[in-house]
Amino acid sequence: MRKGKILFFLLAVVFGPSRIFGQALPLGQWQSHFNFLSARQVVDAGALVYCASYNGLFSINPGNGETRTLSKADGLSHTGVSAMGFFPDARLLMLAYRNGTIDFAYLDEKAQLDQIETWDLLNETQGLPADKMVRRIDFRENLAYLATSFGVIVLNTQLRQVEETYRYIGSNGTQLAVSDLTFSGDSLYLVTSQGILATSMRGDVNRQYFGNWKPVSSPGSVSGIAFFSGAIHAAVPGKGICKYEKGTWKVVYASSAPATRILDTGDFLTISAGNNVVTLDSLYTVQTFTSPFWGNILSGVRTSSKALWIADQKSGLVTNQFSDFKQVSPAQRDTTVSPRLDSTITDLNGLSWTRLPETLGGGIMVANPDGSRKKVLSTSIGTGTLPASKVNSLALDQDGLVWFAGAKGVGYFVPDGVLEATRVDAILPIYGQRRLFNNEECTALAVEPGNRKWIGTRTGLYLFNADGTELIRKFTSADSPLPSDAVNALRFEAETGLLFIDTPAGMVSYQSDAKAPAEHIGRISIFPNPIRPGYSGNVGISGLTGQSTVKITDLAGRLVFETRSEGGLASWNLNDYTGRRARAGIYMVFVVSADGTEHQAGKLAIIN
Repeated sequence: MRKGKILFFLLAVVFGPSRIFGQALPLGQWQSHFNFLSARQVVDAGALVYCASYNGLFSINPGNGETRTLSKADGLSHTGVSAMGFFPDARLLMLAYRNGTIDFAYLDEKAQLDQIETWDLLNETQGLPADKMVRRIDFRENLAYLATSFGVIVLNTQLRQVEETYRYIGSNGTQLAVSDLTFSGDSLYLVTSQGILATSMRGDVNRQYFGNWKPVSSPGSVSGIAFFSGAIHAAVPGKGICKYEKGTWKVVYASSAPATRILDTGDFLTISAGNNVVTLDSLYTVQTFTSPFWGNILSGVRTSSKALWIADQKSGLVTNQFSDFKQVSPAQRDTTVSPRLDSTITDLNGLSWTRLPETLGGGIMVANPDGSRKKVLSTSIGTGTLPASKVNSLALDQDGLVWFAGAKGVGYFVPDGVLEATRVDAILPIYGQRRLFNNEECTALAVEPGNRKWIGTRTGLYLFNADGTELIRKFTSADSPLPSDAVNALRFEAETGLLFIDTPAGMVSYQSDAKAPAEHIGRISIFPNPIRPGYSGNVGISGLTGQSTVKITDLAGRLVFETRSEGGLASWNLNDYTGRRARAGIYMVFVVSADGTEHQAGKLAIIN
């Protein structure tokens, strides 16, 4: 038996299941709380179906209905998918984001994410318009054709480099926006801002020259185009589906629905007409599907099992894979910090502190419980000395101080006697030899049980010590699963230690290393335990009273690490005092309350 297995067996005998598996959520873990009901894109990847909402992405197993949400924590580069495409030959799921970034997500044989390569050339190239969003992805051989607001980009999927661009292909070489594209046997058709254009796909044709693009007569305002049953078909809202044959358009499915889209092609042409989904075979035999869940259909596929998977902007992903049509999106949780509790707070003396809107002059109004006495704290010296009149967030910390975040940084007030005092001045923390966030807008505040301060800004999320003089942690969208650098609101859930971060691109939560303290030290929880090979996170010790001392020693009694709890939780990064990772073995965890009257011990196993 290997050494690691022996150690795990001994640990199981000594600790028992509750000690090993008491809590499995690692510290520092991120979770997304996106709205999956705003479904916009769906693709069939064989063993899994992938669906993108406005800012979320998830997969679903057609066999058992299991869903899995995916985010930056899983290796994605951004949030907000604008277009998806699946290339079976390379098992490539291409994800294009609204900001122009593209992920090449390679799937394993079970269609699970295996490897992700990010391509950001559109944002790195000078001279492109601000709108770099991809509207459509189509594949031909090993090339991906991307429809954008400035033309078509042809990408080599193997080399991940641009082969060609069809940008100035309008009349007299003007730049065109392309909303959809499709291939016939020997031609490429585009839906553009100037109507439908077509060009030959022969190797001797220069498709970058506008003269080689020919206008095609349009049957109306075309919403989409597709090649089906040997001919080009177009969706025309208010008219239906038209077939292009011998230079003219013929209506093959009439519909007065103002929202008509082509969803999928194959043995059948699948379309949406209003709140109905219709399939047409090669003889244009109609089969109509209805569901009360359809309110705004944006995308859809018909899989090899003949099941329909429909992305509806109001109801999420809807399918008849499991008999009748039903919603199959992941369970919906809160997607925003609402209601916000940082506009009005009550201090330890019972006084209410309310941030005033700028329309009323801004600042903070302090009032006694019955409202008979009030005082407005402003930017005037001696009556608040706020760095700016715009106040975005208020929070009461563990010492009873009232903190504020505003247009020019953060600070706090000592509330004792604030209504009686002849002079009241905000205290502005100093960090890096200047006022904390001097002249930078701070949008949100949250206080941990250990009294550390989370501060949201327009440029990221920050964690400071109790008085705001020491930076402990910083997160941006570039180095973390934060969907956006701009933070709208924060809420700290003391019972679980979760920090909820609301941004313009969606809400996420972060598992902090602080929790509400226990009244007494009872049975402590050490998690994860044991530490398995490859684990790179922190170990948490919870069930503590505030400011408990935690010491970790080896079995010989040598001290390896010591810290104090943040509220009711302490953490260890698994490094000893020399900065080296602790060796495999069993370690003792000793906990003593701040006043020394309570203590507890536990054991931790590390398997390397």
